[in-house]
Order: sequence, then C-alpha cells, then structure tokens
Amino acid sequence: MKKQLSLISVFLVFLAMGFGDAANQLVSVVEKAFNVSPFTASLVSFSGMIMFGVLSVPMGVVQSKIGKKKMLLIGLVLFFLGAMLPMTAFNFPIILLAVLLMGAGATILQVSGNPLMRDVSPEGRYSSMLSFAQSLKAIGTLSTSLILVLVGTALMKYAWFSFTPEGAAAPVNMGFRILFPIFAVVLLITLVMVFVCVPNNIEKDATEPTTLKNCFVALGNGYILMMFLGIFFYCGAEASMFNRIPSILMESNPGISPALGNIVLIVALFFGRFFGGLALRYIKPNIFLMLTVLISLAGNLLLFMPYNPVTTWLSFILIGVGFANIFPLIFSICVDKMPEKVNEISGLMTTAIVGAAIVPLLTGFAANFNARYAFIVTMVCLIYLLVVALLAGKSMACKN
Repeated sequence: MKKQLSLISVFLVFLAMGFGDAANQLVSVVEKAFNVSPFTASLVSFSGMIMFGVLSVPMGVVQSKIGKKKMLLIGLVLFFLGAMLPMTAFNFPIILLAVLLMGAGATILQVSGNPLMRDVSPEGRYSSMLSFAQSLKAIGTLSTSLILVLVGTALMKYAWFSFTPEGAAAPVNMGFRILFPIFAVVLLITLVMVFVCVPNNIEKDATEPTTLKNCFVALGNGYILMMFLGIFFYCGAEASMFNRIPSILMESNPGISPALGNIVLIVALFFGRFFGGLALRYIKPNIFLMLTVLISLAGNLLLFMPYNPVTTWLSFILIGVGFANIFPLIFSICVDKMPEKVNEISGLMTTAIVGAAIVPLLTGFAANFNARYAFIVTMVCLIYLLVVALLAGKSMACKN
C-alpha cells in the first residue's frame, strides 16, 4: 500500500508540472487583460521558461546532496507560493513575479520528479510509468485552457464575481484570476501527499554527490550530449507547434477559433502518452522512440499541404500523438543506460527544455516570409530526433 501511495503522489507531481505550461498560454490573455504591448506580455512566457536554463543544473547538484524528496518539496513550496501571490494583488508585475516563482517550482519538479519516478516504478517499468506520468502533465496543461474559458464563461453567466482587471470582460479573462487559486489547492494537496507518502530513503540507486563541474563533464559524454540536444530540439519543436499552429488556422479558416488547434494538440498529447504507457509494456523504448518520431514527421509533412480540413486536423493529431512520448523516452533511455549519473542527467535534460525559448525564435523568423516556412525548422528538429532514435537503439543494443 505504501508503494502505491508513493506512486500516486509522484503522479500528482506530474499533474502539477502541467500547470507550469500556463506561462505559454497566458501571453495573449495578459496582453488584453492589462492592456500591455505584445512584447511586454511575452515577458510572462520568458519568465516561466528562463528558469529551466538558470536553475536546472544547480538544482541537480543540490539534489545529489539532499535527495529527490526534499528537492521535490522545495519545488512544490515555490510553485505554491507563486500560485498564491496573485491573491494578494492582481496587476502585471505581480503576475510576472508569480509566473517566475511557478517557473522555478516547475523546473525543480522536472529535475526531481522525472528520476524519482524511476524509484517508485515497478522494476523494468520506468519508461511506461514515465509516459503515464507525462499524460497527467498533459492534463495539467490542458486544464489551463479549460479553466480560462469554461470557468470564465460560468462566472459571466451567473455573475458570481468580478474576477477581472478593470476593462477586461471576455470570459477567458474572467477565468484568468480564478486560475491561480485552483492551482494553489492542487499544489497544496500534492505537497501534503509527497510529504506524508513518499519515504525519505526512496532512492533505488546510491549516487555520489555531484558538482557543477561533474555536470559539464557529463555533457562532454557523446551519448549524453546527443540526448541533451534531443530534448533541446524536441522542446523547441513542440513550443513552435503551439505557437504556429493557431496561425495556420487563422490564415486558412478565419471563422475557426485558433485556440482549437492547440486544444486538439494537447488532447492528442494526452492520449498519446496514456496509450504509449500501455504500449511500452510490450515494445522496447528505443523502437517506440523511432515510431513516435516517424509519426511526428508524417504530421509535420502534412502541414506543407494546402489547407484542407481533413489533412490539417489529421496533421495536428499526428503531431500530438507523435510528440507525446519523445521527452519521457529520451530521458528514461538515458537514465537507464547510466543510472549512476542520474542527478547530472536530470539537471542537464531539464536545462535542455530551454530549447522551447530558443527554437521558436527561428520558427518565428521563418514565418515572417510564409507561415508554413516555420515548419521547415521543426522538420529539421525532427530529422535530428530520428537520428537520435537510430543511434540510441544501437547504443542500447551494444550495452545488452
């Protein structure tokens, strides 16, 4: 029973991780709610994502000294404080600080949560359990969009409260303010569950305390560097899809809400991760990685075709299903190959998420010429991931 409660607690952590993606979904809302420029509003996304580049490796070092559970609790506390902050005042600087704290918390949850899943998983089921956990993260991500629209619509319909900054009347903005208390409640429950249910001595593999030097030395390992760049380009491609898919809908069918593209993408991510967790009980991780990348490439290719409702929506679904398991597969394959370097790998792989801030700059530049040119950049990222899948398979075969 204790093992099941530990596993449930870590699953809740992954649900909370999904809230960290709120930064990317709040940019347009913040722009309208506080009447700021698009560039100023983009600072919200930057504040959340930059923490992955700044904190990941140092937190991996600290984690090697204090353990994954304590690191996880620190991340949950920071995340909780960030979610509570907008309840003290509701203005742009407070939102910016709140997202910064939530980004710091989400970074730490990634650093500690991904390797901790290995400690609570049944033997030989790490890749499968990590894919299931990532499906819960997708639910956390989707919940942001749903809360913004559904809760805001309900508040307007029944006129319960005035939950918006002055001058903001759209349902999505009315859901904006209540988003943070909902996050705070879930985070508090998760914090209590982790504190009570996860044992202090949960780690399966004894590891030596690491240092910043060890992390950079580990990055010099060709295999780890290859996987690091895999995460970097995957996160960059995923963020680019979320940024550019709405523009395809707006260009091709102005009558459709551009948000529908991202919602379809997130739903496809969820189902891809859920069924990926089941499939990984029977398929080797390196083979499954190759299959998912090929599905992603097929979806990316369809985006170059002239607008057609069938091919366009099919491309969104294929991209979501294909992208669903790339992160957990790369992470778990790398950790399973070198479990003694779990802290270095965790810090480095989480740092690589900063690709979500860098690659979209290239796709945005390409889109200045033609909206579909952005997907040339994502295609290059996916071709690299296909190379990673092929080489990871060979490396695992050599090991065995």
